[in-house]
Amino acid sequence: MEYNPPFGSLDPDAPYVDRNVPGAVVGSKVPAAAVEDPQRELVALIGAAGIAPSDADRAQAAKAVQSGKINYAAAGGTANVLTAALTLAPTAYTVGLRVVLLIALANTGAVTLNLNGLGAKAVTKIDGSALMANHLTPGLVHLEYDGTRFLVMSAPRPATQAEADAGVSDVGYITPLISAKKKASYMSASSGSQSIPTGVFTTFTSFGAVATHFQGASTFASGLLTIGSGDEGVWYLGFSARQSGLGTAGQATQITVNGVAVASDGAQTNSGGAVGHSSPSVAVVLNVGDVVAFQVSQSTGGSVTFNSYNLSAARIGAS
Repeated sequence: MEYNPPFGSLDPDAPYVDRNVPGAVVGSKVPAAAVEDPQRELVALIGAAGIAPSDADRAQAAKAVQSGKINYAAAGGTANVLTAALTLAPTAYTVGLRVVLLIALANTGAVTLNLNGLGAKAVTKIDGSALMANHLTPGLVHLEYDGTRFLVMSAPRPATQAEADAGVSDVGYITPLISAKKKASYMSASSGSQSIPTGVFTTFTSFGAVATHFQGASTFASGLLTIGSGDEGVWYLGFSARQSGLGTAGQATQITVNGVAVASDGAQTNSGGAVGHSSPSVAVVLNVGDVVAFQVSQSTGGSVTFNSYNLSAARIGAS
């Protein structure tokens, strides 16, 4: 809407003046546009907000702005290629343009938005980096155009327990409840039945029960814990083995990383009825590709079947 000065004015910004008989001031002549244009613009604003114009309510323009509907649209298109149309259509993208979109589908990767057919623009995190899968979820999202792309201005949503357990980052924030429930990487294995030859350290590979949960790509197979990407850091390793019937012989246990012992324990029993027991433990930094083994040796001169042993490992923090 332009300013419409009084008829006959040579100044495009001339003010309107009242009639003043004593002062011989005729008063300004009002052109139709000066009356019609403001009304049309206000009626358009009110109508865009979904409000029926009424002379009985003189706060309708304020209510139209307050409703937020002039910057709101339901998103169409696909999950990653969004389209939307504001009721009062912008003619160009401008820095600071704000849009509130109702999202129907969670995104699966990078996202673009084509607003009122002005062309597709990237939708990014506030730092300009691409969105991750599920960054946008069904509901309202606030966007602001920075001259190049639309930035997501909405507060991040809480992460789900599954996302936290899977180690998904930069999608949602971790609440205290989620943090308390978030699983660490760990493994444990307990007694099976395995024959251990004399005089040689042997890796335990037979177990009655095994439990594992890895945030990263680690594996536990054939008695070996192999550290995968995402699980590097400080680990606590524990091992316990005990066996009766060793006579006056002894037993020893050790935990190795890449074939090198990082913890060991052992003792000799003093009678045929004594129980041999050893239990090394250690906190150690493990890197991707490191292999941990839990081994036992005994010195009876023959094979002994061990059936009481427990081994465990848990990541306790970053290195």
